[in-house]
Amino acid sequence: MAVVAVVAVILPGVTSTAASWNDQEWTHAGFGTSAFRCGSDSDYTTQSSSRFLSGTLAGTDLDTVAGVHGLDVTKPSTNSATVDPVTAPEITSTPTVAAFGNPLNASVLGDVLGLDLSGLGVGLPAGSAGAVNQYARATATGQSTAASGLVNDSGGVLVTDSTPPDRLPDPASLTLRQALPALSGVSDVGLEVGAVASSAELDGCALLRDAIWGDASTNAAKSSTAGATTVSSVSRSAALPAGARLVRDYGIAGLGLRMESPLVGPLVSSVNTTVTSLQSSIAQLSGTNGLLSRALQQNIVGALTNGLRLGTVSGTVTVDGVDLAGAVRPLLTETLTDGTVSVDLSASKIRVDLAHLLGDRETGLNDLPPNTELVVNAAVLDGISARVGALLDTWTARVTTALTAAINTLQVRVALDVNLNLATAPLVQLNIRMNSGVEAIMNRQSNLTVGTTLLGLNLGLLTGVVSALVSGLITGLPAVIVSTLTSALFTTVGSLGSTITAVARPLLGAVGSVTDRLPGLLSVTVNVHDETTGGRTATSARTGRYTVVALRIRLLSALLPTGAAGVDLARSTVGPAVVDLRRTSPSPS
Repeated sequence: MAVVAVVAVILPGVTSTAASWNDQEWTHAGFGTSAFRCGSDSDYTTQSSSRFLSGTLAGTDLDTVAGVHGLDVTKPSTNSATVDPVTAPEITSTPTVAAFGNPLNASVLGDVLGLDLSGLGVGLPAGSAGAVNQYARATATGQSTAASGLVNDSGGVLVTDSTPPDRLPDPASLTLRQALPALSGVSDVGLEVGAVASSAELDGCALLRDAIWGDASTNAAKSSTAGATTVSSVSRSAALPAGARLVRDYGIAGLGLRMESPLVGPLVSSVNTTVTSLQSSIAQLSGTNGLLSRALQQNIVGALTNGLRLGTVSGTVTVDGVDLAGAVRPLLTETLTDGTVSVDLSASKIRVDLAHLLGDRETGLNDLPPNTELVVNAAVLDGISARVGALLDTWTARVTTALTAAINTLQVRVALDVNLNLATAPLVQLNIRMNSGVEAIMNRQSNLTVGTTLLGLNLGLLTGVVSALVSGLITGLPAVIVSTLTSALFTTVGSLGSTITAVARPLLGAVGSVTDRLPGLLSVTVNVHDETTGGRTATSARTGRYTVVALRIRLLSALLPTGAAGVDLARSTVGPAVVDLRRTSPSPS
């Protein structure tokens, strides 16, 4: 269940007693306010406004930027409403109700002074009026509603901590590069802001009635402190909950830090280089004069005695059966993540989920108390480089495991015929045969055999010599093959870990150079509540003006044009509601 702020507000100088306007020594009859018929009295002037984007970027006030204009609606009693901009589409128009919408076109807006909103126009959920919608409603009976961001066409917030990702648009992006010095190994730094929304609803008539008459149904009437509030948890609703006078709500789909670095690419390149080297080694193992054949021949030569000499060698050696590049290809394009920190290998980006790192572990930036400032300090951010390193260590292990598994599926086929000569005369032919997988070979379970074929002479006294030679080769040749495969293939795979570690070292340094600077640069506040107090004169009473901002981001840097920059996202404001106290109404019994 989502949580929203339900507030009952006291007007300054107004108590809950029947004495009413004590400082002016007016009585209820003097004002003609003996009855507040909320819902039917239609002599209120109410205001509401919504603005998805406001603040200052690159030294420019966003209020002056075309294309991001907010929406302001004023309803003076039953007279025609005034709306700014005048081109805003009208949603509801009756003598007592005026509602307008002014959704911004995120795809057209694109980059606004370093804030790219185009992602918010991609993947919008059904029922939304756009991720940068602006809605305002004002009535002659004292009620007003405002909403901005990912809301429906009646002002309902569509962002909660449980909204599935497939029902949310892509994030907007706010670059931080103008606020940071040039950092080695860093091409861009930015914040990624998910869909945001806020809404505010005010029953101005009921609030003024409570403030003047001290309606016992509200908590505010029990306090004499100006501006006192009581906050309770209720479910989201299209209308104010019973007894509520002011409700402010917000939702934030996510907030992340994005770092782009050309140093991510070499991680993948180092694997590709290793794969190329391994494939070259596999090719070199094969053939009559390949690495395996030569190693076998050298072992045979080393075992010859009694005048036997190595003669001609014929036949084949093949090593094949695997696509090493294909074995690791999925690992080279994936996104590594521990749930908070991620490394996008294909896009060369590192992302940090600030919403769950700085906010609540379960709900992120949602359901937080009003004016919650997130703690962006070294204690929180120092571990990010280490987490990136841990992700890369795990990834390296997976890559080496994948390569090892692929190499183990290689099939080694040996069909060599090696002639042995006595002096220069051919004496006997050794027939070396094997058809085994690498895994079996490395586990000393190959099916290698060594046979003999006489080449025309009786072995005579050399029969025992040749028999002993064959017996030794059956034992020794498998070890030669294991040694050759280890040197040509497995040693290369084993060295990949140290290679990636060396390549990753400058990347981890680059990540640290960014996170070290964030505590003094970035300030983030969520569920921002701003308000002005209400008041009264001898002739009228008015409520305050109540605002909720879903997300407020501030940047402080000497590199910025004015030393600071910031944006408010999804601002909704209701009030004031003003009523003339000189009207004449019948007195209640």
